[in-house]
Amino acid sequence: MSRRWLLVVAGLVTVLLLATALGAHPPSAGSTVAPTTANNSRGDAAAGPATLPPASAGASTAGAATLTASASLAAPGPSAPASPPASGTMEPLAWLLAMLPIATETRTRYERSLFTLWIDADGDGCDTRHEVLIRDARIKPHVGTRCLLTGGSWLSLYDGLTFTDPTRLQIDHVIPLAEAWDSGARAWSPQEREAFANDLGVPFALLAVSATTNESKSDDDPADWLPPAPAAACPYLGDWLATKARWALTVDPREHDALASDIRACPATEMPFVPAGWPAAGSPPPAPV
Repeated sequence: MSRRWLLVVAGLVTVLLLATALGAHPPSAGSTVAPTTANNSRGDAAAGPATLPPASAGASTAGAATLTASASLAAPGPSAPASPPASGTMEPLAWLLAMLPIATETRTRYERSLFTLWIDADGDGCDTRHEVLIRDARIKPHVGTRCLLTGGSWLSLYDGLTFTDPTRLQIDHVIPLAEAWDSGARAWSPQEREAFANDLGVPFALLAVSATTNESKSDDDPADWLPPAPAAACPYLGDWLATKARWALTVDPREHDALASDIRACPATEMPFVPAGWPAAGSPPPAPV
């Protein structure tokens, strides 16, 4: 009898121990056994929603990677580089835009005559207007006495029209003179404004285009005017940003927002950063006159 009672007591003790263990760690409803590392190494989406792993060094690394990925998705556009890139380097349009200070425009005391037009900088008998016509011609014209141009052909970027008569073309300041004044040139010297108005140092600051499109553009910025030819939009936006960066000009908030929106359609467009050196690239915007 004593042996039988010992067996019964031992059985009761076993039942109590099992009950205690289950009470301390009850299985949650619908819980499943987590897959092993070997069976879940790819992290396939088809394996169902992920469960939170136990805290470990590996889990901390995975969490940091997730936060980094989330931050990158929500990150704003590129910020201005700590220092201006080297002259001549090709830059995405977003980088050029990030380099431009945002400031309110001021047109106080503007007069077109404050920008000297057109000069013969190299003394060869052809002024800036004619130099641009010669440079931009698809079929080079004959240059005669007093820089008379004959026999050439030109393609107007803004509307895609072809011209053989240079008198039907105008030279567009990609950054209009009034816009330049508004965004910094009001604080320049007369020599600096002359250099800007006759800038042959790069091929994108002055363009030979149809008189119709140049007059329709007037002194508008890209918030109010883009070329009528759709294929010209990205090249024009690139020219605009490269010229503003070249001359360390500012952009007003509305202009900035329009540019930021429009250049999203131009992810492959790059332009060179070629500072004029006059005024110094990256200098702060001048105080209003």
